[in-house]
Amino acid sequence: MTLLAVVRLTLRELASKATMYILAGISTVVLIGTAFAVSASQTDAGSLVTVFGQPLMEVPIPQDALVHFVRQMQAGLAGGLFTGIMLFGVFATAGIVPDMMERGTVDLYLSKPIARWELLLGKYLGGVAAIGVNILYFLVGAWLVFGIRTGVWDPALMLTALVMIFMFACLFGLVTFIGTWTRNTATTIVLTFLFLFIIEGPLLAHRESTLFRLSENTVYRTVIDGLFYLFPQISGMQAGAASQLSGATEIDWKPFLQAFLSGAAFFLGGAVLFKKRDF
Repeated sequence: MTLLAVVRLTLRELASKATMYILAGISTVVLIGTAFAVSASQTDAGSLVTVFGQPLMEVPIPQDALVHFVRQMQAGLAGGLFTGIMLFGVFATAGIVPDMMERGTVDLYLSKPIARWELLLGKYLGGVAAIGVNILYFLVGAWLVFGIRTGVWDPALMLTALVMIFMFACLFGLVTFIGTWTRNTATTIVLTFLFLFIIEGPLLAHRESTLFRLSENTVYRTVIDGLFYLFPQISGMQAGAASQLSGATEIDWKPFLQAFLSGAAFFLGGAVLFKKRDF
């Protein structure tokens, strides 16, 4: 068995789950709705934008204002996709590692000529590839919809697709570690959502206005800072992706580097745990 064979098996496993089709179905409905809702027509004075058949403004707007308007709408759609990926993507892929480690299944895998770290890496790459396909489907579709309906072909949206796949890959390193550690799908989902929606964003990313108010103790604040730099900085990357899509010239790339190192460290931690498991 090769690494590529494990990736293919994982993709087939995920393709059979209803969650992936729900995510693709939601993307399709949003794209179709956007295609019917938004349009722009060219006049001698500029572009006339209509939303649900109603003019957005009384007078035509210049081309740069149209580009800005389209970018704002694309940023809103990308933000919605990000939330959907965090909810449905994690829900669909969190069971990859725990399912593999069930008795019988893992014995079958380990009977094949493949190292344990390669097996775990194949599962990880399969999960990232499956979600990457969904991200590309939606954002390439959005790029075509806005290009056809408004005449604005903004390449920034395509770059955002790659950024979002990278963000999920960093998060999935943590998901892989939790799945290897707990060997339970439900616990993996709960702990990942706890990290995403309570610990990372509201608390650690805004620790100066939340956790730091609890105490001025230096040791306490150092521990909080350590946790902030230990886990992938999803909020920081999300802000950077939104800035990039809005056309900002200066983007803080440090959260992306930190998340890459954090995601890699958690994956390696999961590989060590998997190697030490007694099967």
